[in-house]
Amino acid sequence: MLKIKELWSLRIKPSDLYNIERIPADKPENGGGHTYIQIPKRRVEDTLEFLRSSYPPNGKPIKVQVLDLKKAIDKQDAFELEFSSKSSGRMRINRQNRNSQSRLPAWDASRGFPKLEPYEGSDVADELLKSIGHAHVFLVRDDQENLWAGFTKGTPSSADSKQPFSDILWGENDGGLWKS
Repeated sequence: MLKIKELWSLRIKPSDLYNIERIPADKPENGGGHTYIQIPKRRVEDTLEFLRSSYPPNGKPIKVQVLDLKKAIDKQDAFELEFSSKSSGRMRINRQNRNSQSRLPAWDASRGFPKLEPYEGSDVADELLKSIGHAHVFLVRDDQENLWAGFTKGTPSSADSKQPFSDILWGENDGGLWKS
């Protein structure tokens, strides 16, 4: 059984869902069109604390090896996940567009992660996320210092709601950092 030492989570915003789901031909007219999950400035401090790192200079990402909570058996099953700096003190989780990059498998539609059809925009993403009770990506550090990835959506089960970190994993909460 996984012994959770730390847990970091981030609620997926409609604009991020659109950008990590859109097809390459669907480029926003007014610029943008990023292919990452944005970490707002207010969440950078706890992100860096979880990553045990300082704010990275431009072009120098923080790379971590992450296991898939539902599939991994040992450390050979790890995937690289990259965090980098962004303007105005924000950060991002790089290369998460499922149509043009290799999104972390733990956050894949085949596992039930929210999915948009081609050319569905942020407005559809907003409706979808509200209809499922929102979605959060998370990373867990276990007592062996391994990092594990997963996601939640909707409302917690009765057992999950009793976890000490449940308040940062479901609903409208932006996410956060929990330590045992």
